[in-house]
Amino acid sequence: MRHRLIRSVFRELFGASRLEKVVLFIPFIVLIIDADIFYYAWRHGEQSILTASAFVLILSILEILAVVEELHKHLSITRRREQLEEKLRGIVEEMDRPTVRKVMDAFMKKYPDEYRVSEVYHAACDMLVELRKS
Repeated sequence: MRHRLIRSVFRELFGASRLEKVVLFIPFIVLIIDADIFYYAWRHGEQSILTASAFVLILSILEILAVVEELHKHLSITRRREQLEEKLRGIVEEMDRPTVRKVMDAFMKKYPDEYRVSEVYHAACDMLVELRKS
């Protein structure tokens, strides 16, 4: 129960692709540089630099939060699509000569409220194209 949010965020980060990790790593580098400038201005009493660096530091923190949120949305969509394709694959394997219409009808009958029709349609089309190529 404790630290569930932190564990879920780290699980998502470790499951992210290399590009997504780099996109998240860059704002942390900027944050460290901003913190160093802020500390320098604090130690030397530079009010104008302190104010500007505090503003940039806050923006860096907000950027990190935005990147984590975008990463979460992207991974959620990807995970949902993978689950949909897994369910569709089970339905397609049961059919003799699957068509998009047959797959759509069978899927929507079995899982009526889980997915939108447009999601299922695009995934079914992609799956049947992949099936015909192999």
